[in-house]
Amino acid sequence: MATDHEGITQAPGALPIVGHLFPLLRDPLGFLKTLPSYGDLVQIRLGPQTAVVVCRPELVQEVLLHDRIFDKGGPIIERVGNALGDGIASCPHSAHRRQRRELQPAFSRTCLREYAAIMTEQIDTLTAGWHDGPTIDVGSQMYALASGTIARTLFTAEAARPAVEAVTENLPDIFRGIYQQALLPPSLRRLPLPSNLRYERARNRAWGEVSKAISWYRQDGEGHSDVLSMLLATHDDAGEALGDAEVHAQIMTLLVAGIDTTAVALTWAVHLLCQHPDVQERLHVEAAKVLGTRAATWEDLPQLELAGRVITETLRLYPPGWIFTRMTTTEARLANAVIPPDTTLVYSPYLMHHDARFNRRPDSFDPDRWLPEHEHVRGAFIPFGGGARKCIGDAYAMNLATLALSTIVARWRLSHGDVRRPRIEPRMTLSPNKVRVRVACVERAPV
Repeated sequence: MATDHEGITQAPGALPIVGHLFPLLRDPLGFLKTLPSYGDLVQIRLGPQTAVVVCRPELVQEVLLHDRIFDKGGPIIERVGNALGDGIASCPHSAHRRQRRELQPAFSRTCLREYAAIMTEQIDTLTAGWHDGPTIDVGSQMYALASGTIARTLFTAEAARPAVEAVTENLPDIFRGIYQQALLPPSLRRLPLPSNLRYERARNRAWGEVSKAISWYRQDGEGHSDVLSMLLATHDDAGEALGDAEVHAQIMTLLVAGIDTTAVALTWAVHLLCQHPDVQERLHVEAAKVLGTRAATWEDLPQLELAGRVITETLRLYPPGWIFTRMTTTEARLANAVIPPDTTLVYSPYLMHHDARFNRRPDSFDPDRWLPEHEHVRGAFIPFGGGARKCIGDAYAMNLATLALSTIVARWRLSHGDVRRPRIEPRMTLSPNKVRVRVACVERAPV
């Protein structure tokens, strides 16, 4: 096992030219889980480029907390910027504080309460349309829920509906393309490969429809009491209205992140409840006690404790955002290693969450590990990141997932229509390929 810099070891198995491309495409989760055995800081090869994977939670926390030194950058963040624009998820440190300040009012407690009313209505409509007995494609149902809810949060004007439909339809190809292109040498990204062409088509379709929605809002000139109207009325530090490029980047980021991550988390949660009927029964008892069979609301959230723990445990096992990159802006030190400027660092919530050194029985589904009496290693649970760059929509996502899961389990009993474990496709989120579930109305289902 070779060492280039003191404290940094090299992962074995890199091939000439492509480096570790094949394991990162074929089985990225399995490959990542091997790296801590080589050290706390492990160098991998992405084609001709190198990157250092950070394998301990306290070191990941240093990276997250010192975002001026460990700035957004590296191949994954670069491709996120290419796909979505330089919005709050991918902008550099120099722009982040201003962008977060501009967006923060949309995620105030008052706004979250208003959004919860939209969530309740969307959840009620979705689950009321299910029928006793047949199987459903959980992923498509959760995408419909998330996209409908996000759409009514960001846009209330009917003219913006094509933008939401275009983003939702093209999300799989966009996220698949971000991950694949991050691994490819820049020269290969420009070739007319089928994967590159699919990504470009998907990105351009989504961009085009979002641009049309922004133009329509500007021409309409009416306030619509939604996030896009708020952004169009916002002024920067110099007193200037935000330009189309920044508004576009923020809307794309909120749409893509809000729809995909929430839908993926809910899909995994339903799958896990089917695998663990004892937990599902406990959750049904909680939901029935608080809700009866009505849809959950904002006021119910404090009482839906088990539902919150189920979502938290789902995010630990299957964090939607599972791999990220940062770039050093200056010479830095992590543990005993000196990290040169312009070094790409990789950190993985999935890796932290599944390391047995920091999480007991890491591969087991155990919502009760999140009971208040249990202690946890700081930094070993990071589904929303951390530091100043922590996900701005974390409370929004948790609220939607908790309200949805509680309502579903209050009304329906869930069992697998397909006993095979869902296949995980390597892309920017840990999305299960197919989850089919049989739903039975609680009044008819055996207790």
